[in-house]
Amino acid sequence: MLAMFLAACSSSDSNTAPPPTVPPVVSLRAVSASTVTECLSLPVNLYVQVLDTLNRPVVGALVSWSVVTGHGAVVSSASGKTDGLGYNTGTYLVGTAVEGATVTATVVGAPAAVTYSVQSVSPCPVRGVVTAGGGQVADVGVTLPTLLQLQVLNDSGPVIGRAVTWNVVSGGGSVVPLGASSDSSGNAFARFTLGSSGTTQSVQAVITGVSTPVVFGETALDPAATPVLVANVPAPAGATYDHDSFVRDGLAFVCDWNMGVRIYDVGNGMASGSPAHPQLISSLITSDDGVPGGPAVHNAWWFHNPVSGENRYLFIGQEGPAVVGSTSSGDIHIVDVSNLAHPVETGFIHIPGAGTHNFWMDEANQILYAAYYNGGVIAVDVSGELSGDMSSRIRTEVMPGGSGNTYVWGVMLANGTLYAADMLSGLWALNPGSLATKGGGNNVPARYTSDLWVDGQYAYTGGWGARAVAGNIINIWSLGANGAPALADSILIPGITTVSDIAVSDDHKRLVATAEGGAGAGLYVFDLVDPAHPVLRGRVLVPQGLHTGELATINGRSYVFAAVDPSAQGMNIYDITNVVQ
Repeated sequence: MLAMFLAACSSSDSNTAPPPTVPPVVSLRAVSASTVTECLSLPVNLYVQVLDTLNRPVVGALVSWSVVTGHGAVVSSASGKTDGLGYNTGTYLVGTAVEGATVTATVVGAPAAVTYSVQSVSPCPVRGVVTAGGGQVADVGVTLPTLLQLQVLNDSGPVIGRAVTWNVVSGGGSVVPLGASSDSSGNAFARFTLGSSGTTQSVQAVITGVSTPVVFGETALDPAATPVLVANVPAPAGATYDHDSFVRDGLAFVCDWNMGVRIYDVGNGMASGSPAHPQLISSLITSDDGVPGGPAVHNAWWFHNPVSGENRYLFIGQEGPAVVGSTSSGDIHIVDVSNLAHPVETGFIHIPGAGTHNFWMDEANQILYAAYYNGGVIAVDVSGELSGDMSSRIRTEVMPGGSGNTYVWGVMLANGTLYAADMLSGLWALNPGSLATKGGGNNVPARYTSDLWVDGQYAYTGGWGARAVAGNIINIWSLGANGAPALADSILIPGITTVSDIAVSDDHKRLVATAEGGAGAGLYVFDLVDPAHPVLRGRVLVPQGLHTGELATINGRSYVFAAVDPSAQGMNIYDITNVVQ
């Protein structure tokens, strides 16, 4: 019959051909499974196909949907008519019940019918996630500027109308819900005011039908624990900017980039100086060694040699032009400071195609360890007289991450292990004699690694660079029996781009970090009651940001000497003694 019908349609005498006969509808095929299991917080789509007696699709047939048992309603697609392939969709809109429903589809004018059983998932796989407002820091009693926000979700998307209750679970404070349930986007909001006591304050949101609450952790700071600015030492006229400082025996060696190094009495007694009133003793502009950008005085280390009993040499790092991950330039300059009032440059260390950054000294063994960016890590014998080109004194060098994966920020010797913080490949543990790898590496995939500090059985590293991650972190590393690092925890500092400097105080009570870029830039002071989980106790926000921070104990008080961003802002000196007792 089908072949005859097609032939008639192609005939040139179509005006006289009889109209085709359409068989009556006798079947309705269920396209969906007869039992549909869904979370009842979402619509459920059910499908049928209308066929004739030859199992051919029927176009334009009218399908009627109804809920036979349970709650809710069904909306039919295309005003209830089947499409070009005979299909029609009934969208079951879930009601308030949780027991499910029976839904029937029938064809108008025909006996055909299909019944679906729509069953709920028990329990419904709903979860809540923090989307805003977590990790805020403010003084005690302050209402946090960002609302606490969570989103209620299941595997298919936002869950609408789910009841959410809010409670303060630790640290005091008060929470005010803004609505009783999740909105049209699945979001729920609350406003939180910090309590008058307790550093860490927690709020939990309990979602109906979800066993695990959503927890927001906030930090309340005592204003009396704010670091106190005691002095600002302006950069000298013509200076590009201050970069770093080295403080020892009440003397501060301040690195003024193109204006060289300046030596201040900040409690030594040479010139009646103090942290609040630094007194300049002398200055020296080191040679540029042909490096573009001039002397670029970046950092310093005053070598106290226990073998000779001399405090004669100052090592100065020169940071020339560089491209992160590939190139760098700059030498280590050696300055004789046996007469602090008249420093004299005597020698240098040079590596072709690489430039130095931070370094550390094994003074007992008279070894200088230096980070050389793309050149890796070097160990230099600095015993005896130091003059002229001392590059031949390099004993060992290594690229921890290998070629293309090495760009070392800094090094530190502790517990018989040399630790190297590599911007590209993370934190490494090295043998201080051979520089062979003892463990670690390729362990910070989300960010670039910046500064490091090791104290006891824990190491702390900073992070920088966006890498599509908001804020930046301090990573806490547990050190194994052989010194290899394993990540133990991390602290997110929101609203910054860089944790640039890390240090632990001599009494092991305080961890200090300087932060740059964004509204959160400034100085952060943590207690180390639990060294695996530092707790923020005080901070001061500095709009320009702080690039470096050197910790020093002078006359029984703790100070941070911090270089201020951007250019020519000088050095701030903070008293942090009262932040952590």
